[in-house]
Amino acid sequence: MTKSEAKAKAQLVNITIPLSEAWDNLICDLKLTEAQAHALIITLRHVHADVEFYNQVVSARPERKELTRRLRLMEKAFAHLDYECRRNADVLEFVLPHDTGAFLGKSLTFSGMSQALGENVFPRNFDFQIELMAAEGTLATLEERSRPMREALGLKHSHRLLPYLVEQTYAPLKKWVELDRLNRGGRTPQLERRLLIYELARSAPDIIGKEASVAKTGRFVTLCAGVMSACGLPAEGLENAIPGIVKQFRIDESARAEIMCAQK
Repeated sequence: MTKSEAKAKAQLVNITIPLSEAWDNLICDLKLTEAQAHALIITLRHVHADVEFYNQVVSARPERKELTRRLRLMEKAFAHLDYECRRNADVLEFVLPHDTGAFLGKSLTFSGMSQALGENVFPRNFDFQIELMAAEGTLATLEERSRPMREALGLKHSHRLLPYLVEQTYAPLKKWVELDRLNRGGRTPQLERRLLIYELARSAPDIIGKEASVAKTGRFVTLCAGVMSACGLPAEGLENAIPGIVKQFRIDESARAEIMCAQK
């Protein structure tokens, strides 16, 4: 293993989602309702996915400084595009070229468009088309048969499909930048702990029924300590770390709220 590979491996972080017994004990100790427990497991899964993505980038990246610079530039570009899509939502359907709509429809599956539009856009005879494909034995045939229908949907809904694709592409980039900003170096658990506290602060109203507090004691501190222990992370010094992270979360939320107000 080269020196750079060893360094990259040392930078990898990890978070373990509690197994059944540990999970049950955690929910019991925190006295969470079924709905609150559901909100907590969703939060942990999101954090786990974010960490996995972060690790993939860390493992593959050449130079951290240069890669971070480029990712930040890309994230800013997508942030601007996402903002413009939202700002022009009321006129987007009138300004997008027909070729753009046709390309969007041609590039997306019916499943993808259904998810983007929040409704089922599968053609009524889709099952029949699948039967024809099975008889002819080619997936390309089905794609070609459905192409005019998908292009028509793209033309009709381009003003909704483009913002959806931009948002879905932008979200992981934004998350990586946030995650990288939270990584202040030091011991490996620092990043996992900071990310967990940050995301728990985001979900606190759904998990404990109130906003995350900057206090060193209280319901939120108990939540964070229980989650850290269940996820195999050290809880020492947690009460000192929480206030600063919650304050940063509030600053970020305030900034996001200002952007949303400016977009309306």
